[in-house]
Amino acid sequence: MQTFRFNISVLVAMVLLAGFSPAGAEEKGAMKKILVLTFSEGFKHSSLGLCEETLAKMGKESGVFEADCMNLWKLKPEEIDLSFLTGEKLAQYDAVFFYTTTAKDGKDIDLLTPEQREAFLDYIKSGKGAFIGAHAASDTFYKWPEFGEIVGAYFVSHPWGANDAAVTIKVDDKNHPATRMLGDSWTIQDEIYQFKAPYSREKLRVLLSLDTTKTDMNKKNLQYGPTGDYGVAWCHEYGKGRCFFTSLGHREDVWTNPVFQAHLLGGIKWALGLED
Repeated sequence: MQTFRFNISVLVAMVLLAGFSPAGAEEKGAMKKILVLTFSEGFKHSSLGLCEETLAKMGKESGVFEADCMNLWKLKPEEIDLSFLTGEKLAQYDAVFFYTTTAKDGKDIDLLTPEQREAFLDYIKSGKGAFIGAHAASDTFYKWPEFGEIVGAYFVSHPWGANDAAVTIKVDDKNHPATRMLGDSWTIQDEIYQFKAPYSREKLRVLLSLDTTKTDMNKKNLQYGPTGDYGVAWCHEYGKGRCFFTSLGHREDVWTNPVFQAHLLGGIKWALGLED
C-alpha cells in the first residue's frame, strides 16, 4: 500500500504540473466561467466553504476556469433565494456546479419557478452550458425528475459513513480525464453513497464504482446487495450538454487531497469540452 501511495503521489504531481498550466489554457482560449451553487435546506456539510475555496483556487491555478461562488451555504434555509437563477444569468456561464445542495422534504422544488426550471433544462439540453455535480447534488430536487436525469441518479443513503474505514474504488474507465491518474483502483476514506433510479449503466458512462471485493460490504439495507453495482462517479450527455458527477467530497481532507482535485479537474475539463 505504501508503494501505491508513493506512485500515485508522484503521478498526481506530474498531472498537476501539466494540468494546472495557465499557458496550456491560453492556447485553448479564454478562461471558462462556472457558477457554483451550495444552497442547502437540509444537512450542511462542514466542507461547504472549503469546496468554494478549493474550486476558486483550482480554477485560478489551472488557468482553465473562473469559479463564481455565491456563498449560498451561509444562508439559513428560510433565507435561500434562487430567483437570480434565470436564463439570462445562466447565459453568463459555461457550466453550473452543484455541491451538497441538500433537499428537505422535497420542498426545494419551490425554490425555482416553472420558468426557471425550463430555462435550466434548456441551458443544459441545448449545449449552452454543462452540469457538474459533487456529493449531495444527488440529494436535490426529488420532485423534479428532469434534474435527476441531468445528475444521473438520486441519493438513497450512505452505508459507508464518512468516518468508516477507507473503501476501495474500482476504476471502470481509465481513459477519461477524470480517471487517467488513478490506475486500476483508488483507496479513499469518504462518505460513500448508494443511488436509485435513474441510475443505470445503460444511460451513464460509469467512471468509478465501489470495489465490492475489497470493501466491507457487511452493511444494512444495501440497494443492490453485497455484490451489486455502486457507482461513485460518471458522466453522460443530456441533449447536447455534458454532465459530470462525482459522489465524493464529504470530508474536508478529501477536498484538500491532490488526487481528488486532479479527478475533479479532469471531470470539469471534460464537461467544459476542453478534453475528450
